[in-house]
Amino acid sequence: MKPKAAIKPTPHAKPGKTASPGKVSRARKPTQVPVKRAKTALDAFGEASTNLTDRAYAVVRRLILQRELTGGEVLVEGRLAERLQMSRTPLREALLRLEGEGLLVRANARSYAVRRITASHYFQCLQVRERLESQAVSLSIGHVPADLVQRLRDDILSLDSSQQGSSHWHADDEIHGMFARASGNAMLAETIAHLRVLCRLFEVVDPFNRIEDDRAEHLAILDAYIAGNEKAAEQAVVAHLRNLARYTLSRLSNGLVTELPQ
Repeated sequence: MKPKAAIKPTPHAKPGKTASPGKVSRARKPTQVPVKRAKTALDAFGEASTNLTDRAYAVVRRLILQRELTGGEVLVEGRLAERLQMSRTPLREALLRLEGEGLLVRANARSYAVRRITASHYFQCLQVRERLESQAVSLSIGHVPADLVQRLRDDILSLDSSQQGSSHWHADDEIHGMFARASGNAMLAETIAHLRVLCRLFEVVDPFNRIEDDRAEHLAILDAYIAGNEKAAEQAVVAHLRNLARYTLSRLSNGLVTELPQ
């Protein structure tokens, strides 16, 4: 019986190893360097949609606060989109945000209505604001830069009795919002901002033309703040809001402002 012949390695096999029959040697693939993903059309669409929603939100919110969309007015999505020349999708998202803020309420499954604020609701908001805004100005003492306070003071001095519109509201928003934001309490600032919006919905029904009174009362708040007099600043805030409440009540008593049903 003849001995078996030894198996010779194939020419391509490494010494000491036997190549698998039919197996082809392959070169190792080069390591791939990760490449930053380019912005896709879908990404661009998402950003554009967000921008359109923000724009729709800003436009509708301004129309509500300026009473171009009046309290109780029903907003049908399709008609509003046509009126504002906006796409319905971003407008729908904007309306949901405004509902969350309390500026809109559901009229039915497919429409909203601008929220109505009664006089009693308005006075309740003012009472809560007294407590919260006096606390905010107290907490913010020393945290608002002096040049910012002085610039706001100059802006208020420059207002005249004809500026019941945007200039007045801008100054009013600044003075009430500035101390709330500087209080260091985000929840306090958020609550004050919400209450101010609710008051605004009632106030703008018939502009009160309190430019001169507002000017004096706002300056009293700022002067106390600049002096670092915490107690005087608190008292000035409370006096301002109570004077506003008394003025509103006198107009209601004289039939100059009509209370709106809830």
